[in-house]
Amino acid sequence: MVKNTGGNKSKRLGRKHVNVPETRGIRYAIEEGEEYAIVTKLHGGNCQVTCKDGTSRMCVIRKKFKGRGKRDNIIMPGVWVLVGVRDWEVPGAGKAQKSDLLEVYSHMDKEKLVQTCHEDLSVLKAICDEDKDGKNNIEFIDSICSESDSDCEFEFEKVENEIMDSQNKNDNEIINVDDI
Repeated sequence: MVKNTGGNKSKRLGRKHVNVPETRGIRYAIEEGEEYAIVTKLHGGNCQVTCKDGTSRMCVIRKKFKGRGKRDNIIMPGVWVLVGVRDWEVPGAGKAQKSDLLEVYSHMDKEKLVQTCHEDLSVLKAICDEDKDGKNNIEFIDSICSESDSDCEFEFEKVENEIMDSQNKNDNEIINVDDI
């Protein structure tokens, strides 16, 4: 009989990436070229952000925020981020300037940032308020019933009568099991 020398490798691999939860501080924009922004659209490995100066830039999501690092850094529209603007790169004709993602702020971090930061974040707050109002949300409309409610009621009654007639015909027909 063959010996089991390998053992259960799944437990060993499961414990490999377990870390003690660490409390991290808030990263502020200190250096030149770092700006606070808010994510407006996602494009796979990139996202479109609106910076505090009102300009729209394409943000490259680095490897640090993908894979295992994605758990604590969920990027979706409406999330506040810190980006590093690429001053050295010349954007192409008709293309937005690129920036790199440096930090993703959670809801708690965002509140602390507003309280402690000395910079004007009114543009980011305005974009957040616009999302809460529902101006950017999708609205679904039933085009058949929106034309006129009386036509919808008439169609509903017509279909209901057809169903009732077909059920009455089936009830009147008696099936003899011996005939089958």
